[in-house]
Amino acid sequence: MYIQKTVFVSTEVQLCGHTIHIDSNSKSTASNGDFFNPKPNAFSLPPVSTCPGSTEKCRKSCYVMGLAKFSPDTFATYTTNERVLHALLEQGPETGAQELGEWIAEHCKGGFRWHVSGDIFSRDHAQWIANVCNNSPEVRHWIYTRSFFAVPLLTAQAKNLTVNISADADNLDLAARVAAVYPVRLTYFSHDGSLPNLPDDSIIFPDYPIRGRDLAEPTSHPWWQSLSKRERKMICPTDFFGQSEVHRCGPCDKCLKPLNP
Repeated sequence: MYIQKTVFVSTEVQLCGHTIHIDSNSKSTASNGDFFNPKPNAFSLPPVSTCPGSTEKCRKSCYVMGLAKFSPDTFATYTTNERVLHALLEQGPETGAQELGEWIAEHCKGGFRWHVSGDIFSRDHAQWIANVCNNSPEVRHWIYTRSFFAVPLLTAQAKNLTVNISADADNLDLAARVAAVYPVRLTYFSHDGSLPNLPDDSIIFPDYPIRGRDLAEPTSHPWWQSLSKRERKMICPTDFFGQSEVHRCGPCDKCLKPLNP
């Protein structure tokens, strides 16, 4: 069994007189620290309420809802972040972007993730993200989003942001059309093990019942055995095998790799 206990971390950052929380965990810290000593490198918001592109399938399986129970202090910071972000955006999408970008450039050289929880809820929000990225140009940023309306802006204005668009059976047709036009990676959430024909650089995120992480030999899981070699290469190793120093964002670079325009 690979899975180890996840460590959550958080720190406060001051933006134009407001306090936001930058957090992370053992899985998503990228190269900022390690599994047991992660460093904060993510900005998050409350789930569902900030996710205009959410589908029935992703809402039913939203992993962040469990965070509300198991790490309520972390979850509470997401609500604070949403309130502060609205206050900043009321003054324009450039407000606080330079300050946050400079903080990221100093503290998150190993990569910055947008929205462990939540998503892009407006065009101004998307512009603010692009502005922050442009104020930390040496840092690789990455995001998973179902807010497809934001893709043209992000891919045009934030060249150091890798955009991964999130799909499942409910929104795959639209996601595939977006991926055919813009330099984005398609990430697919499989809730029941079924898989469509995906582009080679896609990432597959299996729902809990089809993960092998609780087995002594994860690859003995019937679902894994049913996959082709091509499909196995697309599976998120952290989700399927369980979190560890080896299986986490950072050593795994699948979602951080930039795509050619």
